[in-house]
Amino acid sequence: MARQSRRLVYGLILAALFVAAVGGLAYYLLSEKTVSLTVDGVPETVETRAGTVGELLAELELSTSTDDVVEPAVEGELVDGAEVQVRFARQLVTVIDGVEATHTVTDRVLAAALATVQAPIEGAAISQPMEVELPRSGMTVEIITPKVVTLDDGGQSESVVSTARTVAELLESEAVTVNAGDRLTPVASTPVTDGLSVTITRIRVEEEVRVEAITHDTVEQDDDTLLVGSRDVTTSGADGERKVTYAVTFTNGEVTSEEQVSVEVTREPVTEVVKVGTKPAPPVDPGVSAGGEAAGLNWAALAECESSGNPKAVNPAGYYGLYQFSLRTWASVGGTGNPVDASPAEQLKRAQILYNKAGVGQWPHCGPNLYK
Repeated sequence: MARQSRRLVYGLILAALFVAAVGGLAYYLLSEKTVSLTVDGVPETVETRAGTVGELLAELELSTSTDDVVEPAVEGELVDGAEVQVRFARQLVTVIDGVEATHTVTDRVLAAALATVQAPIEGAAISQPMEVELPRSGMTVEIITPKVVTLDDGGQSESVVSTARTVAELLESEAVTVNAGDRLTPVASTPVTDGLSVTITRIRVEEEVRVEAITHDTVEQDDDTLLVGSRDVTTSGADGERKVTYAVTFTNGEVTSEEQVSVEVTREPVTEVVKVGTKPAPPVDPGVSAGGEAAGLNWAALAECESSGNPKAVNPAGYYGLYQFSLRTWASVGGTGNPVDASPAEQLKRAQILYNKAGVGQWPHCGPNLYK
């Protein structure tokens, strides 16, 4: 009887152990799950026995912070077939028109991150491609917003929209070259701001060679062999010539200044030499005067005008002596030969005879001098 009791107890123990083993196996098999895990957009399938999302992340050694996004939440129950999303937070530094700001985002693509922080990107210049992925280490992005700028180039003004940082970049983007002599306002390093006015004053200097006259001088010399009032040009004056080089400055196409650079004399001027009579005129011999109205007139003034007081004066046109007789007129008043061979007194008498016969009209140009 005792032996049967021991066998019964032993059997019961074995049965209990079997039940426990089967139950444990069933629990083990039932607790295993297949989970879809997506980390920063990269999906994978994970086999796990974790009971919560947090246990799953710990099992995979994925450490998260409060800035990260975990869906479902870390304390949520993990069931078979669950889909778990993990998006790690990143630092996005934006530098907008020189003003820096730091943001924490969970977007993987720059375009989405900029939209999240409401960055002004329309028409802007952005230092990184919009489709680039943000690394977990973070990213710095420079954004330059479009600005309206007035550009005046050599007096021609236009309004342009630009995302240049500085005036230098603005000019480069507009394919505008500033030459060494030009004046730029404001300076090239000036930041571009909305409403800025940029002026380029075009300045160029060109050399110009001009031929200029050198006015000759006149020297008068007293001559006591010539009657007072007589003038005899012994050396004819002539202007000289020189080549003058000027540096001519043009501002926006208009001449604003010129400076003499060099002078080259190509022909020297010739000084005119004039002999001026100082010899007193001899008194008129009443015996040689033709009398009449002519006797009281200023014949010396007429002679000065007609021949510079030279009794030997010859005009190639055929006029001779003090009063410039033609040979025909000379003969008509009783003169013989050529007037230049007659004495001044003889020439005066014949001139007075001519005046008494025909009046002052014989000397249309100089005749008025008789009445001085």
